[in-house]
Amino acid sequence: MENFADKISSLRREYSDKKVEISDLNINPLTQFTNWLDEAIESKIYEPNAMVLATSIDNMPRSRYVLFKNIIEENLVFYTNYNSPKAMEIEKNPLVSGIFYWPEIHRQVRFEGLISKTNPEISDEYFYSRPRGGQLSAWASDQSKVINSREEIEKEIENLDLKFQNETITRPPFWGGYKINVNYWEFWQGRKNRTHDRFCYTQELSNWIIERLSP
Repeated sequence: MENFADKISSLRREYSDKKVEISDLNINPLTQFTNWLDEAIESKIYEPNAMVLATSIDNMPRSRYVLFKNIIEENLVFYTNYNSPKAMEIEKNPLVSGIFYWPEIHRQVRFEGLISKTNPEISDEYFYSRPRGGQLSAWASDQSKVINSREEIEKEIENLDLKFQNETITRPPFWGGYKINVNYWEFWQGRKNRTHDRFCYTQELSNWIIERLSP
């Protein structure tokens, strides 16, 4: 049987050699991000809006994937349960970081910033755009709580479906949006021989400073 360590060490994929220069980058990192995200979408990447969100409390970092859903007032927006562990961590420490990774086009975007809740109107607007099943799931799930079986959740969804049978499903008060005000961006383009192109945007007052980083 092949040694697992050897199997892992043998995993080696070569990246393309698409180069990126500072002159190729937009002076506004948010515009640069949307340009790359649009290319990821056009490349038919599965869930190109999936982003890792990292939080930290009491020197204990945690990360998970969430779905980026919008840019509002130059902030990255996603939605979740306000009673979840990540929400509790955000309440105690609003400094977060995150990553978008699009392996098919050999690109990564990393960011850091300050997070806060969106206003209720924004949360309402998105909630009412969700399919009915997603609305019911938001009500049914006490996110990350230990449960006995999947049937427990499915039964709760059935009960809620009956409850809201002839009426609009309202947004749960414990569910809504977060917005991230990003103050640091990093763009990574995979290159051959691991000599990747990396650039960071650092905020200085109302301006952004762009610098090339060593691979």
